Amino acid sequence: MYRLVYISTPKRALGSDELLTILAAATKNNRRNEITGILIQDHKRFLQYLEGSEDKVEETFARISADPRHFAISRLKSGSIERRQFPGWSMASKTVDQCNSLRDAVSELVKDCDRDVAAELLSFAEARDRAG
Repeated sequence: MYRLVYISTPKRALGSDELLTILAAATKNNRRNEITGILIQDHKRFLQYLEGSEDKVEETFARISADPRHFAISRLKSGSIERRQFPGWSMASKTVDQCNSLRDAVSELVKDCDRDVAAELLSFAEARDRAG
C-alpha cells in the first residue's frame, strides 16, 4: 500500500457548489482506481491524503498537480504504509470554517488511523494553523 500527502492553495475562493463538484469527481475517480483518503479544505489551503497502489496514486497526484484551480502544490509525504488508513472513504471531506482550526478537523478524521499516521497529519494541520 502506498500513500501520498500534499498541501496546495486554491487560486481563488471556491464556492460550495464547485467544491461539491470536485468531490464528486474525486470520489468517482478514486473508486475506479481503488484509492481512498481524505480532503480537508480551510478556504486557504487543501490538505489531501491519498492511498492505494503507487501507480494509481501517483497518476492521481499528477492529474491534481495539473489542475489550474490551485497552485503551490507541495508533496509533504509519500511512501509505503502497512494498511489503508481510510478504507471506507473513497474521499472523505471536511471544510473547516475560518473560526475553526485545521487541527480539529484532522483530529476528527484520523481517530481510527495508525498512531504515527495520525500524528503526522495532525502535525501538518498544526503547522498550518500556526501559519494562519
